[in-house]
Amino acid sequence: MNYLAHIVLSGADPQWQLGGYLGDFVKGSLDKPLLDQCGQPWGDAVIDGIRLHRLLDAEVETLPEYRTCVTLLGPQFRRVGGIAIDVLFDHLLVNHWHRFSDEPLPVFSRRFYRYCEAHAERLPHRAAGFIEAAARHDLFLGYGERQTFLAVMERIERRLRYRTNLLAAADRALQQLDQIETQFIDIMPVLLAISARQRRQLMAARPNSGP
Repeated sequence: MNYLAHIVLSGADPQWQLGGYLGDFVKGSLDKPLLDQCGQPWGDAVIDGIRLHRLLDAEVETLPEYRTCVTLLGPQFRRVGGIAIDVLFDHLLVNHWHRFSDEPLPVFSRRFYRYCEAHAERLPHRAAGFIEAAARHDLFLGYGERQTFLAVMERIERRLRYRTNLLAAADRALQQLDQIETQFIDIMPVLLAISARQRRQLMAARPNSGP
């Protein structure tokens, strides 16, 4: 899953949402205190948001709808197909936003941008830089445009350290958009239910959680 989907799947709590976003920037064990850029520990909700991000990344790859999407791209894109599908899901999420949220996307996006801005000095540098640019250009809303999808894929390809056919996979994904869209509409409610269950389990597992 890509940035916007992870934020949405993190639930309504802005700390969980921040953790869902940071899951792409924080690596390593979460068993010891995770410090921010100021040397202060992140709170339980942010840490659990990162945990949830990792759980969802592992879970989504087991779902038949997701595997169908990757298969639709063809065996020549097996190595990078998941990247193309993850980013395309954000494109589809924007264009089907009304199915999964009662809150208008511009309102949702502005609130998250502002929350990240208020905590910018605490964020990893790459995370702070990305969300600042996203806010400036309203990238989340822009994900709904095909050209933005392709531009994002091009930037990812430039960052990869190995030669790849990622842009060709992106073109192929757009050619198969109708079929992938059908799978996405089916898979998103499943992911929302999985996320809600995982959030309950993570909160129950906190050391200070009472009966």
